[in-house]
Amino acid sequence: MDDISLSIARNMFHLQVYESDGVRFEDLFSKIMYYKSPGFQQVKPHGNVGDRKNDGFIKDEGVYYQVYAPEDASNNVLTAVNKIKDDFQGLMEYWHDICPIKKYYFVLNDKYKGSLPQLHKELINLQRNFNLIDTGVFVAKDLERDLFNLPDDMIRSVVGHLPDIDHEEYMFVSGFTCFISAWINFEKVARYNICSVKEPNRPLFIGRIVDVLVQNKIISTQDAAFIKHITQIRNRLVHGVSMIVPKKSEIDVLILITERVKLAGVYRLE
Repeated sequence: MDDISLSIARNMFHLQVYESDGVRFEDLFSKIMYYKSPGFQQVKPHGNVGDRKNDGFIKDEGVYYQVYAPEDASNNVLTAVNKIKDDFQGLMEYWHDICPIKKYYFVLNDKYKGSLPQLHKELINLQRNFNLIDTGVFVAKDLERDLFNLPDDMIRSVVGHLPDIDHEEYMFVSGFTCFISAWINFEKVARYNICSVKEPNRPLFIGRIVDVLVQNKIISTQDAAFIKHITQIRNRLVHGVSMIVPKKSEIDVLILITERVKLAGVYRLE
């Protein structure tokens, strides 16, 4: 795989990570683990029994994995810490007698933001209290490293078909991927934080969300104008009307606005 194909493959994988929550990320993790470790077995929930707090394990090594992939891990710290405790307890009660637990890894889709210190502390406590060989948080960069250490055919099986393009086309694809990743994150954060009480399952239009953000002084009117501008670029790109990708400086502004919206908290519209 040449440098351009490798870069495209990484960008495609990043998109998969950003777009994958819950079961979708669990399946992505398991597919890579099947390739990396032939002894890995995914455990799927079954009826009322569930998976007994085991999303996957390597029997011969006593290694267990529990996957957690919320939309935004940073907003679910307490939930994540409790999940580590509860899931490990479930593992001990059901799986330890079947296959002794030697290593326990909490797989977190951090979407390249980094893991949380509270999680490491809890896992270190488990390692100490239960005399485990190793514990740890397994995040997106770790999954990426494992994937790109695999043969090319396995990488393609995970990320999909890689287009045969030249340098100029690659620069477009790279910029497009960076922009769309930032846009996906903005939409997720905005729609999570601004929602309707009357119709909670119906997503609000971005224009309406932006109006609410301005009214509550979360973003400025200048920010609102910028988002309108970026929305128009996004629409023209995805509909094939234009091949113009926002500048990196514009993408950086979108990321900063997204962080501001995230910190503002949740607003429910009557």
